[in-house]
Amino acid sequence: MSQLKPQFVSKIREVRAQVARQTAWSRNHGEITPSLQTTLSDGTRLASAGNSLWKIDPDETWHGFIYDLLRTKLGVEWFDAELARPEAERHILVRWYEDICHRELDERQRFSRWVPAEDTGATLAYRSVAYDAFCLMQAMSLTPKLLARLRHRDQFEGARYELWVAAALARAGFSLELLDEDDRSSRHGELVATHQRTSAKFWIEAKRRTRKVDQVANDAAQRRADVQGLVADALRKPADHPRIIFIDVNLPPWAGGMTEAPWLHQFRSSINKLELQPAYRDRDDLSAFIMATNHPYHYTSVIRPDARQHFIGTHFNMPKLDLDTLEQSQPVVMELMRSITRHFAIPDQFL
Repeated sequence: MSQLKPQFVSKIREVRAQVARQTAWSRNHGEITPSLQTTLSDGTRLASAGNSLWKIDPDETWHGFIYDLLRTKLGVEWFDAELARPEAERHILVRWYEDICHRELDERQRFSRWVPAEDTGATLAYRSVAYDAFCLMQAMSLTPKLLARLRHRDQFEGARYELWVAAALARAGFSLELLDEDDRSSRHGELVATHQRTSAKFWIEAKRRTRKVDQVANDAAQRRADVQGLVADALRKPADHPRIIFIDVNLPPWAGGMTEAPWLHQFRSSINKLELQPAYRDRDDLSAFIMATNHPYHYTSVIRPDARQHFIGTHFNMPKLDLDTLEQSQPVVMELMRSITRHFAIPDQFL
């Protein structure tokens, strides 16, 4: 048997390396478009985000890259203006960024000192916003309107959840069509998501329970996970495609398992009560898949370490849905739920 020529061996190795990189990227980041990367002779790395090329200094973590990316997209001038305010008046995102800088910047002002054991709610909160913004840049869906809402104090919480929902869909292999927020002629959801492999379309709405964070610990009413009003409001909006409603219960962290989370029983009970109301009987058009989450970073601040985020998928007003054959009847929804679970954590590195 004759040996392959060296140029063929080199080409085979190159293809194998490319396949390995693609596999590693998908494992870490899901189905978003891979970032193009190269390293210059001085060790400086170049990486693409959206339609632009960005520099990553030697020894800087990839987290540092997305930190600076978010700061640039929101506006360096805006950050500087917020930093000039008294600390208590600064935007919470900027306060999170300050904690990141305190913990991870080295003497050369590079983000090279990330130590996982020293993460706090604040560092994880900023990092998660930065990562979701990067994912939307790769999906070409990070809009100026969403960035403006992230900068707005009163709109930040809702905008931040919409950012996560859109990024989660992008990581699961959906293309996103953002609906016109300025169109007041009719009520509509946040976006239409199209599964790129199957072309299945879904109407998407993102809802988040509003709470007074400083009162949650001492006020039982502030800890309720009743979501009837949020689901009912979403269902009042007309939808041309099957609905997926994302709801964040916005509660303090729970360190135990998902099935033991204190809010889970209340959440399920409120869904069941709403289903029993006469308005939803025999109304197949008023149905939805519901993705419930809890992102607790803002409760853990700069002191307490992060507790686990939680996610559960369920359905509303679908009496004919057979849970035993859900994998066969709703493969795209099941794939979305697996992707959310798989990519809840922020990757430690590009590859």
